[in-house]
Parts: sequence; C-alpha cells; structure tokens
Amino acid sequence: AGLGVHATVDLAGRCRFGPDVEWTSNAEDVQVDPTRAAAFYAEVRKYWPDLPDGGLVPDYAGVRPKVSGRGEPSADFVLSGPSEHGVAGLVHLFGIES
Repeated sequence: AGLGVHATVDLAGRCRFGPDVEWTSNAEDVQVDPTRAAAFYAEVRKYWPDLPDGGLVPDYAGVRPKVSGRGEPSADFVLSGPSEHGVAGLVHLFGIES
C-alpha cells in the first residue's frame, strides 16, 4: 500500500498526481499500465470531482524499494550503520516513504 494519491505542482507549473503503487518483480519494468486508469481517476476525483474523463495522461514511473512485501503489514524504515556494513561514517536509510 502507498500513502495515497496526491497532487504536486512541478517547476513548470503543471499539476501531477501520484504516486500509485503497483507491485512488480521486475525492476526494469517501469511502464505505466493503462488498465489502472479507472482506479486512479477515482482517487483523484476524491478531491477534484469535476475531473473530466480523458483529462489525465500517464507520465513517468519508477521503482521505490520497500522494506515490507506485498500483503505484509507496512514496516517502518530501516537504518543501517557501520555495525551492519562496516563502513565508518556511512548510514543507509531504507524504506523511507516520503
């Protein structure tokens, strides 16, 4: 599960909606699945009820590593420091959602 679909105005002044969450086992597959549009429209229309059909255009997709897997309870982030990886002064932060 994600944190919900929200609106962000980018530096060009365009409004972008997202993120949406789709689990994948292939990190190379970052195509936007057009069959998910109806559910995405429903989420956006919770705060923009007059969004016209066809008013959204799929844009980019990416992979966000998660600490917990599909069907598991959401896990908090993980901190990994020198005692875990052996590199002095380095701290990894995994699974931070936003």
